[in-house]
Amino acid sequence: MNKIFKGTVLFALSMMVQKKVMAQSEFEYKFQYTNLSFEERTKDLVSHMTIEEKIAQLSHLAPGIERLGVVSYGASNNRPMAEGEYQFGNDYDSYINNNPEEDLTNETTICLDGGYWNEALHGLARSGNATVFPQIIGLGSTWNPRLVKEISTAISDEARIHHNVYGKKLTYWSPTINMLRDPRWGRTEESYTEDPYLQSKMAVAFIDGLQGEGSKYLKTVATAKHFVANNSEINRHDGSSNVPERQLREYYFPAFKAAVQEGGVGSVMSAYNAVNNVPASANSWLLNDVLRKEWGFDGFVVSDCGAISDIINTHKYEEDREKAVALAVIAGTDMECETCETEQFLYDKYLPNAYKKGYITEKQIDKAVERIFKKRFQLGEFDNNEKVPFYKIPVTKLDSKENRDLSLRAARESIVLLKNENNTLPLDKNALKSIAVIGPNADFAEMGGYSGEPSFKVTTFSGIREKVGYDKTNYQPGCRINEAYPTGFERAVKAAKDAEVAVVVLGTNLHLAKEGLDRSTLNLPEVQMELLKKVYAVNKNTVLVLLNGTPLSEPWAFKNIPSIIEAWYPGQLGGIAIADVLFGDYNPSGKLPVTFYKNVNQLPDITDYDITKGRTYWYFKGEVAYPFGHGLSYSSFEYADLNLNSKIKFKDDNVLKVQLNVSNTGNFSGDEVVQLYIKDVKSKFVQPTQKLREFKRVYIKKGETVTLKFELDKDDFSFWNPNKRKWEIEKGDFEILIGSSSQDIRVSKTVSVKQLK
Repeated sequence: MNKIFKGTVLFALSMMVQKKVMAQSEFEYKFQYTNLSFEERTKDLVSHMTIEEKIAQLSHLAPGIERLGVVSYGASNNRPMAEGEYQFGNDYDSYINNNPEEDLTNETTICLDGGYWNEALHGLARSGNATVFPQIIGLGSTWNPRLVKEISTAISDEARIHHNVYGKKLTYWSPTINMLRDPRWGRTEESYTEDPYLQSKMAVAFIDGLQGEGSKYLKTVATAKHFVANNSEINRHDGSSNVPERQLREYYFPAFKAAVQEGGVGSVMSAYNAVNNVPASANSWLLNDVLRKEWGFDGFVVSDCGAISDIINTHKYEEDREKAVALAVIAGTDMECETCETEQFLYDKYLPNAYKKGYITEKQIDKAVERIFKKRFQLGEFDNNEKVPFYKIPVTKLDSKENRDLSLRAARESIVLLKNENNTLPLDKNALKSIAVIGPNADFAEMGGYSGEPSFKVTTFSGIREKVGYDKTNYQPGCRINEAYPTGFERAVKAAKDAEVAVVVLGTNLHLAKEGLDRSTLNLPEVQMELLKKVYAVNKNTVLVLLNGTPLSEPWAFKNIPSIIEAWYPGQLGGIAIADVLFGDYNPSGKLPVTFYKNVNQLPDITDYDITKGRTYWYFKGEVAYPFGHGLSYSSFEYADLNLNSKIKFKDDNVLKVQLNVSNTGNFSGDEVVQLYIKDVKSKFVQPTQKLREFKRVYIKKGETVTLKFELDKDDFSFWNPNKRKWEIEKGDFEILIGSSSQDIRVSKTVSVKQLK
């Protein structure tokens, strides 16, 4: 008490000196004074905790400390909010009285979501009613960071509503920004792209929207995951991603670095896997040296769920449990997430004895606790609601028309027109008299992993039927996603034969690829291909629509079907967006954020993380089905008048300025994604074929020409020299390549770069 009293007196005197006199009795503790910095308040709060209380705060489900006003981080009571429930506006007491809470305190909930563990990958998940946006790989196809920020802003609005109404916590374990270096990865749908530059732009945009850029307070805490080189489920808990430092620096790190330095991300999740034989959650080089010291990360690190157990049980890196948990905290993993899959709550169980035995000091524990609680202060948890602007968000924003419209716009922008022979598309809805809609995904709206619960969904069949009328449409599933059934083919073939056009909707679902389940093939199930071939045999006017979470390889379909649309998992209103594209009410503009390979045999083993062995458009040398950046339009675009400096010596803030004109020479107005790549013409080191360094998504009216400008700095030309262990630029020639995809380069010039001294 003497220590607390002394601190309070000194603090009160300092307030008087600053002419901010407050009655000493107004607050009991220094951390309660809102005019202090979040860091000062955090340190003071933690100083009043016992060692037992501190350790208990290092789990994703953490108890409260009533005497300090610290609320528990446990499961919240959320329930679906159906349409028509918004009449109470901001009157939350009235709202709750009229909408009894659902009891979510069962064992499964306690072991899984709740507390610090909340999900918001492409919409608020596992919380009841919420808007569902296209799955992340679809958002990657938009090449539109501004749109991604709008989406994450809408998601954070809905997150705050669930917090304000039900007390749902505000730490969200999104975005997933692992590099999509292998299309067989079961979680491919959860990330944006195989390219580190595009990934970085999308990551920062998502984080800005989720955390509420520009406010004193954080709207939510975003979590960049999974750090790092995590791309295979087959060795999910025991694998080691063995990667040279150069590849880490150039390929696997950039999106995380951008999340920290540009996005100011509040949290980072360490991965299950080891990195060069050191478990990521016990890897001090990754978490302390790189993440914190080099990049300046000041948030907290949480383990992937169960990863602390993996240090002991699967990686067998340190089998003494008390030493292992101490090692993890000291290495920089501040919080343990548990799942109840194996032995869990290891921090709770073993840190007390680890502390008593001297494996870890109280000061080291304090660091972890302070990192966590600083974010809670930044969320406004310890301040009056009137001071935090996000408490004013009205309930009517939840699953609002505005958010649904945004989901629809995102679905439209995410659709990629892979192929359109003889301008088969768009279809003329007025001239068309009959259309067969066929396939196991035609009347099923797959949302993808980590999805919320929208109040309604629109399937592809529903979207087409609403577009052209009930009397013109005939729906037949033909088969199930992975198996045939009696009369299925027969009915589908008859429908196709009787129709002017057959739209066949195929793809995957979460039974074929998901978290914990890699794919062994890039093909569709055989039964789906058999259905497609039978339909095409009786109706050459067949359009293929793909709804899938991972890139596909279907040589027969890609060769024979005249028009193919890649729609991914397009969110709750995807059916409307697909119909808009099919019938020309929206000009497709999505671009592939990943490479579509011709067959799975072109790929190295999925557990091999060396990308120089033919992975991604950076290093793959073979022929592809569709290249990175590919996507057609109903219009045509011409590139001309490329201008740039012929020589440049990068020093200080010098930049290479690039300018060109892009004209829409077709009959449809629409967006074009202009992509700028750099190629090192000659190098002493192995270099990528080319690297994306800039892009612009721009709307161009038919007949219009726009002038685009880019600026390239020294970072765009740098590579990590493994011999010197630093970034440098080789002098010599670099090609500036600009086009509509990585293999559709329209204009180019060579620039001579003088080496930095």
